Amino acid sequence: MKIFLSHASEDRSQAREIQLALLGSGHQVFFDRESLLAGGDFHTRIREEVNGSDLFIFLISPHSLSSGKYTLSELRYAEKKWLHPREHVLPVMIERVPFEHINEYLKAVTILEPAGNIAAEVAAEVAA
Repeated sequence: MKIFLSHASEDRSQAREIQLALLGSGHQVFFDRESLLAGGDFHTRIREEVNGSDLFIFLISPHSLSSGKYTLSELRYAEKKWLHPREHVLPVMIERVPFEHINEYLKAVTILEPAGNIAAEVAAEVAA
């Protein structure tokens, strides 16, 4: 499965753990700088990767929902690809955010709120 992992740069270490867990499960994971070629058209490549993905994982944190963050642009690309997020978008709460601050598109599906190891729970949810 091709997975686009959307996260704020401030949440990179948690995103990296999730990426490694998903790679270990046999998935292809688009993960920001590691997946981008130097000198390439960054904006076009991001759009193409979202459009070519089977699953869009959005890591919810105060950082990823901040105005001006690229994560919000990535989320918009996902909204354009899938009219409804069901079965295509997995929002994951990695840091508590007031529910009213979460995008309506993300709230249209159940938000994964890991109680234990975030990477393990995300990998298990994707496998299910």
